[in-house]
Amino acid sequence: MKEKIYSLFTHYLRFFNNVKATDLVDIAIIALFVYLILVWLARPRAKFIFIGMIVVGAVYALANYFGLYLTTMALQAFFAAALIMVVVIFQDDLRHFFESIAMLGITRRRLRASFSQNIEILSSALANLSRKQIGALVALRGIDPLERHIEAGINLDGLLSQVLLESIFERHAPSHDGAVVIEANRIVKFGCYLPLSTNIKEVGRLGTRHAAALGLTERTDALCLIVSEEDGTISVSEEDKIRHLKDIAQLQTILAIFYQKKFPRKKSAIFTNFLTKHFIKKIIAFVIACGIWFVFGHRTEIVRRDFVVPIEYRNLAPNIIIKEPKPKEAAVTLSGSEQQFNLLKPQELKLSLDMARIKDGKSILQLTKEFLNSVANLSVVNIEPNEISLDVYRTISLSVPIELKTTGKFPKGAFTQEIRIEPKEVTVIAPSTIPREAVIITTEPIDLSSIAETTTIVPALKVPSEIRFPDDKRPDIKVIIKVSAPDEDKIQAAP
Repeated sequence: MKEKIYSLFTHYLRFFNNVKATDLVDIAIIALFVYLILVWLARPRAKFIFIGMIVVGAVYALANYFGLYLTTMALQAFFAAALIMVVVIFQDDLRHFFESIAMLGITRRRLRASFSQNIEILSSALANLSRKQIGALVALRGIDPLERHIEAGINLDGLLSQVLLESIFERHAPSHDGAVVIEANRIVKFGCYLPLSTNIKEVGRLGTRHAAALGLTERTDALCLIVSEEDGTISVSEEDKIRHLKDIAQLQTILAIFYQKKFPRKKSAIFTNFLTKHFIKKIIAFVIACGIWFVFGHRTEIVRRDFVVPIEYRNLAPNIIIKEPKPKEAAVTLSGSEQQFNLLKPQELKLSLDMARIKDGKSILQLTKEFLNSVANLSVVNIEPNEISLDVYRTISLSVPIELKTTGKFPKGAFTQEIRIEPKEVTVIAPSTIPREAVIITTEPIDLSSIAETTTIVPALKVPSEIRFPDDKRPDIKVIIKVSAPDEDKIQAAP
């Protein structure tokens, strides 16, 4: 029994020893995504779509298992377009998600006025409107921006007060049917139209104000206060729920909780709210992320793989030449876990050699793992060859005359007047180790026996293998040969 307990303890100890800091970060990121999905699935519409996709997936699995060809092909086409469908159906949810991410880096605007003052003004104004059975709709902004969801409306940016709020909802006022938007302790807009909710179950037989309030809170973290024009009932809409309130004290409690949650006065309160909000969902997300990591990420089996890697010579000065043939690739053996190899991009592997300090002559370079890039967390087992020999030389610029080579003689009766080369010399790049007199450039032999008149020839050049031209561009050389007949010579010689 003790041996089994010790073996189990050793197994788990080895397991936790294999967990690295990068694995913990990996689990945390996946847990965050799972948590966001769980929060998103809490919405009725998302839950309905998710259940529908699970049913379709089950039908596809059964059709594939029983060999139902037509059904399988149709559902494959469905899943191919599923991503686009999700983006179209949940475009508002996705936009809200990215807006929430963008708002993380923005400092929250805090109320300059006390919370109690705002709560007192709102509760008193709504109590008077309820007693008079005057319909009203008030939207209190949280962290999410509201501009995208609001239509029409008149900019006000006035200080929140009971008199101003009641006058906006006066029955004969043009702004009576619209919503008031409040940010912090200011009324920023009035007479606004909010998006209507399609949640018939929640809205029921309630009026348009309730549908608009629910529509806004479904899309943002705002809090909406509604006064019914029919019976003066005060209701509150938050997230995807509408609650009818019994008295003003209940309204004051809801407002106090809203302000404290959205605008905590202390940083510790922000951290506490983050931990306590959706706590069960956070635990579930963490457990799911650990399970995913354990199934797909935690693999201790070490494998080896061989790769043919190109050799890169970098920082090579323009006047430094590596004599051919030079090594262009090497065989590299890497070891690591399967998931580490999944992160590897073999096409980016290369041995990068820094040639900034290379010297003339023979050089032997050791190929070590420091020269190998993009290996992530993999171990380098072997590099073959483990060293390379390079013949390196420095180059100099020289002006070299071109020697003309000819064969044969001019035809009978033809005499040469002039043979010249244009240009007479060219610039070349030569190794500094070659003596100046050994750098000789000649033309291909020109056959004079076929030349009976003045002509221009563009001959090929014979260049030593160690010599090259600037920019590797051969110059254009012309050989001009002027030839005259015997009669012409006599005419020119006559007085």
